[in-house]
Order: sequence, then structure tokens, then C-alpha cells
Amino acid sequence: AQGSWVADAAGGGRWSARVERLAVGSWDGSAGTGPSVSSWAEARDLRAELQFGVDGALATLRADAGRLQLADAVTLRWDEVRVDLRGQRAQIALRADLEPFALAPLLARLQPTMGWEGDLRLAARVDIRAAERFEADLVLERREGDLHVAGPDGLQLLGLSELRLELAAHAGEWVFTPRVRGRNLGDIGGSLRVHSTPEQRWPQPSDRMDGVLQARVPDIGIWRAWVPAGWRIAGELQVDAALAGTVGTPLYSGTLGASGLSARNRLEGISLTDGQVRVRLEGDTARIEQFTLRGGDGSLAISGSATLGPQAQAKLQLKAERFRVLGRVDRLLIASGQAQLELAAGASRVDGAFSVDEALFDATRSTAPSLDSDVTLRRPGAAEDLDTETAAPRTARSFSMAVDVDMGQRLRVRGRGLDTALRGRVRLGTRSNRLVVDGTITTERGTYAAYGQKLEIERGILAFSGPPADPRLDVLALRPNLDVRVGVLITGNVLAPRVRLYSDPEMSDTDKLAWLMLGRAPDSLGRSDTTMLQRAAVALLAGEDEAPTDALLRRLGLDELSLRQSEGDTRETVVTLGKQLSRRWYVGYERGVNATAGTWQLIYRLAQRFTLRLQSGLENSLDVIWVLRLDEPPERPAASAARPAASAPGKDRP
Repeated sequence: AQGSWVADAAGGGRWSARVERLAVGSWDGSAGTGPSVSSWAEARDLRAELQFGVDGALATLRADAGRLQLADAVTLRWDEVRVDLRGQRAQIALRADLEPFALAPLLARLQPTMGWEGDLRLAARVDIRAAERFEADLVLERREGDLHVAGPDGLQLLGLSELRLELAAHAGEWVFTPRVRGRNLGDIGGSLRVHSTPEQRWPQPSDRMDGVLQARVPDIGIWRAWVPAGWRIAGELQVDAALAGTVGTPLYSGTLGASGLSARNRLEGISLTDGQVRVRLEGDTARIEQFTLRGGDGSLAISGSATLGPQAQAKLQLKAERFRVLGRVDRLLIASGQAQLELAAGASRVDGAFSVDEALFDATRSTAPSLDSDVTLRRPGAAEDLDTETAAPRTARSFSMAVDVDMGQRLRVRGRGLDTALRGRVRLGTRSNRLVVDGTITTERGTYAAYGQKLEIERGILAFSGPPADPRLDVLALRPNLDVRVGVLITGNVLAPRVRLYSDPEMSDTDKLAWLMLGRAPDSLGRSDTTMLQRAAVALLAGEDEAPTDALLRRLGLDELSLRQSEGDTRETVVTLGKQLSRRWYVGYERGVNATAGTWQLIYRLAQRFTLRLQSGLENSLDVIWVLRLDEPPERPAASAARPAASAPGKDRP
């Protein structure tokens, strides 16, 4: 750069400068300074003259026509520039142009993960004349090309055919006119007019304004690049609004409508369809005239109103009728009910009541792999989250909730050995802005797989009185169709459950395990008993997961698959297959390894000690079995299962 200073006799002076080359920073973030390195701003042969007053303050500025390269993508070219700061109002004369430039590379640098592509080229023109009156014309318009986003579904074209944003200020009136048209983007147009004074350099909050806005987007799916991964949206959007009031307190009127709205996430099992929305704007109030969504065969409706402005608040009413919230194979939730939401700047409240029409939560199916909670994923160019210790504290908000939930009659849970229906009522509430749950949930017609056996849940209680993730447990699961009550008792809470063997009357743990596994007292153990104990070991090794043998039986549709040694002088290996048809009926088939034929069995449990058994095949018989134990406990209600597990089929026929 070169410059010369000419002083005035009265003080101050003029400084004339010539800049041969100006470079600011590097566009790619490198530290290089060579001629091949792109700069944020670069210019050559700039000429300017600055005049300073007696007090040393800048009085006037004049710059010859020049050209400035911005970010190696945009070129700014201007004619002679004049700025006069003498007097109460600055006087400016500026005329400049942005030569046609490609928009996609700039967006790709600002948002590297969005996948911006295309050959859209924009140009702009600026003409400002500020003296006693302020006049300005600013235009940004499309010259050629289109813009699209590269996503997992391919290219999402905007289909732009027109893009023009114009701002004009003449005789005290500011007029902003947007015009956007695209095959997929739709039509957006309107006009905003602000009535000011010719001398003002910018509109004031008290200036009156009016305008209209019309927009029609045939498919909002073009915006799916801005929604979270895995989501798909669709629908048509229409906006017809008018603006009035002042710049400081604008007033809106008109309608906002949408039709055919849908939102899907197949991974989470969410599918919302046939959405219809109509919102009316009246001043600072927005009223929902229609807001409906379909979920499965049910519907969700929202009504209410909201007040806009500094003290914004909203009151909404929600009503669901057999609305399918989740529709995955292993996660199904259909609910009905209603709720009221009150939202304000410092406090929010939710009240309502819902019932579960149908639900299934199956944890036996594996879910998609996910990262651990202590793993942070960072992508190039993405802004890093502020550390929680250094982030600005959030304003405390009061939140209260009182929502009653009825589990209904068709809620079923599977997983971790549990297969049961749930009944009960709970209340979702808040204490100190934290979610709490109060109420009791009980099991019904449930089974629990433990120690290689399928136990029937006689008593299952989950009592909530605080955080939702830590209810108290009281679960008693018994092996069915035994002369003694033996099974597993689970107490404590979900975070720290206590599991122990249970029997009535009380007996040693060895006797409990023998009754639980073998169905009889451990007076003597044979080879077949050893096989059963081995199966228990497999179940213990499986932990909370399903044992391999149980998984095989489930896929085959069987409840029993066992090997045993027959009685008598010649001991033969016998294979037994069985299926529990109902609570009292059992069908089985057994055959010796060296036998030429097998035996079918049909067993019906008449009462606690009486069993009717029909055999056909190698042996044909009709047996009535009555079991009497000299040391049996007092009389109890009959067990619920059918198969007489106290003795192996074919061994205790009278």
C-alpha cells in the first residue's frame, strides 16, 4: 500500500491511498500466504481519499471504482463511492453489484453435512443515495440453474424457476417484495410496506406497516433434509396472511392450512397420516380451527388458542380415540383419552387421563445397535456442543403434570423370561419439576421362565411411588401342577431386585430346587434327573437372556423336550415331546430310541390330585391317576396347569 498526506493550514488534512493488493485471512483455514491460497477477501489496485477535520475526525471518504473478491466465490464490484460525515446526517452515495455466483459451494462450506449441490447462480444489485432524503434499491435474484440436496433417497430438487428478493425505499416508504417459485418448492409471494419519513435511514418501531403474504408448498417433503434422520414427512402447506400494526407491534390476520400431512419413522414404528390443519390468525391471537391426525384406525385431534407477543401463552386440548402411537412388530401402543396443556413463559401444566386400548412390548427381539452413552460422535465441520459446566444457565421453568393412565385389558409385556398381561392404574405427576409415578400395576395370566422351567405368576405387583425407573417388586412365580407350592420369589426394586427360591411348606434350598426342576423330592437322582439339572445350569448361564434350549423349543412350538431312562431291568432311552394346549389340557408323544413305535398321550387335569390320561400307540390305556402324599400340606385350591409334572409320563399308571 502507498499513501500521501496533505495537511490544511487550518488543521486536519487529506490522506490519499493506493492499495496494490489486499488479502484478509485464508478461506480454507490454512496458514499459507502464497498466491494459490484463497482468501476471505482479496482486492487489487484500490484507490481512496480520506479527509479529516480540525478535530481529527473523519469528514469525507471517496473511493474510486473497484473490485473485491470474497471467499473465492463472490465478486463485489462498485462504482465511485462517496461518504460525507459532516453535518447532522451522513450523506452516502453507493452503487455496487454482486456478479453472478454459485450458491451451492457457499452453503456446502457453511453446512458441510447437508449435501448441498447444484448450479444455481445468484446476482445482486445495491443502489443507496442518502442525503436530505434516503433512497435505496436492493435486489437479489436468480440468474440460472437450480439447487438440490443430496440425501439417502437421492437428489431432492427444488425445481427453482424464479427467485427474487427486492427491497426499495423511496419517499419514506419501504417496500419488501419476495418472489419464489419452484416446481417442488411451490409459490411464495407477497408484499410488506412500512410507512416512514423520507429522512429516516431505517424504519422506527412506531412506523405503521401493512402487507400480505401468500405461500403454497405442494410437498413439504422437500424439507426432509432438515428433519432428524429416519423421518419422512409429506403434505401440502398453504399460507394466506395479512400484516398490520406497527414495526414494533405487528398484527397478523389470515389462515395457515395444511392437508395430507404425514410423518413416518419405520425404525421407531411411528406412522401418522391424513393430517388436516387450519389455524386462524387474528391480531396477536392464533386459534386452531382444525388439527387432526390419523394413527392406524384411530385419530388425534388438537384444539385451542395461543397468544403471541412478549407474554406468549397457549391453551391446548388434545383428544385421542384408539390412536396408534407405536406400530412396530415388537412395540404396539394404541391409546385413547384427553389432555389439557397450558403453556406460558415461566410455567407449564399438563392434565389428562388416558387408557391403553391395546399394547405389546416385546423385548425378546433384538434392537438396532447403538453407541454407548459415553461415546460422542463428531462430524467434520459440525459445531461442538458447549460443555455443561461452561454453558449459560437456563432460566428455571415451572412444570407440573397430573395425567392418569389406565392400563386397560389388552396390555402385554414379553422379554427377559416374562410373558404376561398387565392391569392397573398409575398417575404421572411431578415433584420439584421431576417426573414421578404413583400407582400399582399387577400381572394377569403371566408366566416367568426361570431355572429352565416355565413358571406361572401367581402374584405380580409393581408399586410406583416416585421415579418411574425404580418401582417396588412383589412377584411370586410357581411351577404348576405340583403337590407342593414351589417357585421363585422376587422382591426389592427394579434397580436392585432380590430373587430367591420359594416353597410352601418351607423346605431346604436343595429340596426346593429338586421340586422346581424335577417335580418331586430329591430322594434319589437318576440319569434323567441329572439331565434336568444340566438344563437348569444352562438356564443359569444364560442369565437374563433366553437359554438356547428354550429358544429351540419356542421355534418348534413345544413346551417340553426331554430325555429319560425307562424303568425296569433293561433301561432304555426315551424321548418325550409335549405341548400345553390350555391350562388343563396337555398332549405329548414319547418314544424309545430303539422302539418301533411311540405312544401318544392326552392328559386332562381334573383337580389338584386327580388326573385323566389317555394313551394310544405302542400302549393303549385310559388311566385315572390319584396322588396321595402322607406328608402333604393342608388343602389348597387346585393348580392351574394341566400336565402332571410330578412324575414322568408313562411311569405312574395304576
